[in-house]
Amino acid sequence: MTNRLSILSNASKLDVVTEPYPHIIIKNALDPDVFQQLADEYPDPAVVLNGREKKDTWYDYPACFALQNSKITPMWQAFLAYHTSAEFYHELMQLFGDTIRQWHPLLEQKFGKKLEDFSTSMRQNGAADNQQNYATDVSLECQFYVNYTEQPRAVRGPHVDRPTELYAALLYFRQDNDDSTGSNLEVCQALNPEQMHPGKKIVVDHLPMEVEPDKVKVVSSATYEANTLVLFINSEKSIHAVSPRTATPVPRKHINFTADLFSLADQGLFQVVHRTDKKLKRWLADKPVIWRLARFISN
Repeated sequence: MTNRLSILSNASKLDVVTEPYPHIIIKNALDPDVFQQLADEYPDPAVVLNGREKKDTWYDYPACFALQNSKITPMWQAFLAYHTSAEFYHELMQLFGDTIRQWHPLLEQKFGKKLEDFSTSMRQNGAADNQQNYATDVSLECQFYVNYTEQPRAVRGPHVDRPTELYAALLYFRQDNDDSTGSNLEVCQALNPEQMHPGKKIVVDHLPMEVEPDKVKVVSSATYEANTLVLFINSEKSIHAVSPRTATPVPRKHINFTADLFSLADQGLFQVVHRTDKKLKRWLADKPVIWRLARFISN
């Protein structure tokens, strides 16, 4: 029986879009009564900031902290626990397992086991810097996010996620009093895939893994609406962006879901290649005298 708290409770294989990379966009991802209670009990932004100064940027609050905080309600505790569990991982494999095998055919070979047999655990604070996150094959995260845009700005342009990430998902908790526009997740595709993806690689333009907007096209988007889910399988082709958001005092609220294969840190699911001129510019910038030459290399 499907867990009603699951973001996949209303998803099926018919919802999976495989181009330009595997993803699903589902409106009303959770049953209305379940979503409404979660929305009503979404923690105050101060909880998510966790003592950090509020600025025009994003803040996260991971499951490993939230599950120890008495201010997080029992329903939210159950939600976070489920989406960092082996049960949720297996539910996701039922939906995407065959697709992952098609896109990453060597993954099972690298681990010496089937995807469905990968061991899992909840991600601990520190991500790749915490050795606890290497104890299992998959490290699962489910975290609160608030993003302030009191001045109009781009949230983030086209980019790919870190190569150790297996999947990423967002569940939107837009508030009724949010009159801003934008902040949609855009599914992007390279205009020149042969040049951008030479083999199982992506050639990026800027650190950390950013691509110039004029090198991609937007194929589809997940509108920033309450109870809308977007989930994608990570790959060298999984380019995405967040559209610019107009100014508002109302924070953008969502839950971020991800899973990492930290033991693949040296190789990852794909390789990120920085343009030669960018690498040269960084090298020059580190030199005590000739750093001045770096400014003559174009961006």
